[in-house]
Amino acid sequence: MDYSVYDTADFVCDDSFVAWVKEGREEAHWKEVIARYPAQREAMLQARTIILAAAQLPAFELKEKEQQLMWENIRETMTPAEQTVVKTSRRYFLYWAAALLCIAAGAAIWWMRPAPAPAAYSRLLQEAKLEGKERIEEINEEKHPRTVSLPDGSSVILQPGARISYPACPDHKCSREVYLSGAAFFEVSRNTMQPFIVYANEMVINVLGTSFNVKAYEQDSLVEVHVRTGKIAVSVKPLGNKVVANLSANQQAVLTRSTLAVAVLQTIPQVNTRKMDEATVYSFEFSDTPVDSVMTTIENAYGVRIHYDEVLLADCRLTASLTDEPLIEKIRLICKALEAGCIIEGDEITLTAKGCRPNVIEN
Repeated sequence: MDYSVYDTADFVCDDSFVAWVKEGREEAHWKEVIARYPAQREAMLQARTIILAAAQLPAFELKEKEQQLMWENIRETMTPAEQTVVKTSRRYFLYWAAALLCIAAGAAIWWMRPAPAPAAYSRLLQEAKLEGKERIEEINEEKHPRTVSLPDGSSVILQPGARISYPACPDHKCSREVYLSGAAFFEVSRNTMQPFIVYANEMVINVLGTSFNVKAYEQDSLVEVHVRTGKIAVSVKPLGNKVVANLSANQQAVLTRSTLAVAVLQTIPQVNTRKMDEATVYSFEFSDTPVDSVMTTIENAYGVRIHYDEVLLADCRLTASLTDEPLIEKIRLICKALEAGCIIEGDEITLTAKGCRPNVIEN
C-alpha cells in the first residue's frame, strides 16, 4: 500500500488504521508506516482526532434523505470549482464528510458532555509515535517485581504485568515524562529544574523528588496514587493542567475514571501499603548496621543481586538514612562510604572495595 498518496479522509476510512487507533491492532504495521512516511504524521494525527471524536457519539445510521441533506449542506459550503473536483474524486467527498463528522462530534461532546475518551497507556504511546517522539518501553513479564533504573537516576519497581515508557535520551537531558500501565513503586531522583511526570491513565502526577506507589491498570475503573515520602501534585489529563490535589507523605488520591472525580484520603492504612508494593515495607534507616545486612535489605527490596567480597567487608558497618533515595543513589552513597568502585548492569551490581572502616553516610 502506498500511503504517500493518503490524505486525512483516506486514513479515516481505512479499516486497519481505525482498528489501530481504537484497539491498538496491527501495531507493528502502523509503526512501520510512521517510520516510512514521516510526512504523513500530520494527516494521521488529524484522522486519529476525527476517529476518537466520532467514537464518543451514539451509534446511528443515516437514511437516504438524511444523506442527501448532508450532501447538500456540504455543497453549499463549496465553490463551483470545488464542486467540480468533488464530482470526480471520491477522496474529496470523504474529506468533507470526515470534516463534517468531526464538527458534529465536537458539537455533540459540547452539548452532551460525556466522559472524555480514556487517556490509556496504549493511546499515549500512539500519540508519541505519531509525533515522532522516540521512547523506550520496559515490561515486567516475570511473576515477581522487577526494578528498572531510569536515565535520570530514578528507579521504578514494576509489579508483574506492569509496563512503563520513557523518553529515549542518551544525554539524559530530555523531559522526565513516564507513561505507566499497571502497578509500580517510584523513587524519584530530585531535580528542581526538571520535574518528573507520571501519566497513569487520566491521572497526571508531577513531582520533584519523592517516593510513591501508583496503581493504573487500563481495565480498572480507578487510578490510585499513594505517597510514601515527599510531595506530589495531581492533575487530570482530560481537564487540562490544573492541579486538583496536593499530596504529602502518607496521603493518597483516588481518581474515578468515569466521572474524573478525585478523592483524597489523609491516612493510608498499613495493609494497603503492603498490598501496593512489598518494597515499601523495608526500612532503609541504618544505624551501625553490618554491610551484609544492608546489602541483603537492598537485594530483597529491589530484586537485584549485589556482588562483593563478603570476607573483605565482613567487619564493615554503616549508619545512614537512605529512605528518600532511588536505588542508584543508594548504591552510589554506599560505594562512596566504603570507598568502593561500583558497576551497575541491569539487576546485577558489583562492588569492588579494599577494606573498610566504620562509616557514616552523609547525604
